[in-house]
Amino acid sequence: MTVNTLRESDFIDLYIGESYAEIKGMLGSANFLSPVPECLSDDVKKIQAVCIKQHRETGRSEFSVFYDTRLYRATISKDLLGRTDLVLRQTPAHIRAFKDIPFSTPLRRSVEQPAATGLFLIAGKMASGKTTTASSILQHRIEKTGELGVAIEDPAETLLQGRHGNGRCIQLEVHEDEGYASATRKAYRMGASAFLLGEIRDGATAHEVLKASLSMFVVSTIHASSITEALERYVMFCEEVSPAARANIASTLYVLAHQTMRINTDNNQRHVDIAGFNIRNTPAAATIRAKITAGNFNLTDQFSNMTYEFRD
Repeated sequence: MTVNTLRESDFIDLYIGESYAEIKGMLGSANFLSPVPECLSDDVKKIQAVCIKQHRETGRSEFSVFYDTRLYRATISKDLLGRTDLVLRQTPAHIRAFKDIPFSTPLRRSVEQPAATGLFLIAGKMASGKTTTASSILQHRIEKTGELGVAIEDPAETLLQGRHGNGRCIQLEVHEDEGYASATRKAYRMGASAFLLGEIRDGATAHEVLKASLSMFVVSTIHASSITEALERYVMFCEEVSPAARANIASTLYVLAHQTMRINTDNNQRHVDIAGFNIRNTPAAATIRAKITAGNFNLTDQFSNMTYEFRD
């Protein structure tokens, strides 16, 4: 099928500059990174103009933008010669159905546990689909519980706003002069029981994730190449704000998961794999908590023999 608009296309990123326009990971393309096809060039010029206008009006260099019913994350920068570069990440047209997320049965049960609180942390490399998975988890959680969920992102990369089954989600976008602390305070006042807090990439965000996970069901993402590295990075970020954070981290971590994306080089079809562990509903929970509190993040022995005990 020939597509003539960005809305109809399925790709990962657009790279747009004053003398180039390239598309990455476009389904059906023979190359992972290739020039924008002629059939999309007019649409690319239009979205470029929309983004530059929004950048000039708001002063923001990173923001979400709606264009032709699709949501994109835009990043604008200047190169060494002072020329404007624009990177656009395309977000999925719809929240991925929870049944299509490649979770094990214990991870599915972990999302659906009625009284579950704590942090469901999804790690992975850049552009591995972590946010897509996180949004599906929050949607399914509030569908099942019938409660209020709040998604807080910087900038927004999901389309969670609205009714989901018996529950509802309210979306908040963090402004550059605001920070996650202000947005999470709003969410607390709304009476939400489940949060999606965007990617953990600094101490301030990690601190808010940790505080929320003391009493809420929280799903968040972090850039890491393994579960061990994810845990190390999360602790490192939390300790930037609270040097004694490990005990709280140990008691509030609920699920640790790592996600990878395999891309078929013939047509750019994407396939996701997820390995994860519920570290609370297991006989090994006390051992895992003690190791994290002590700063020992190698949990290979516990994960290799993991069994679960769920109480509905």
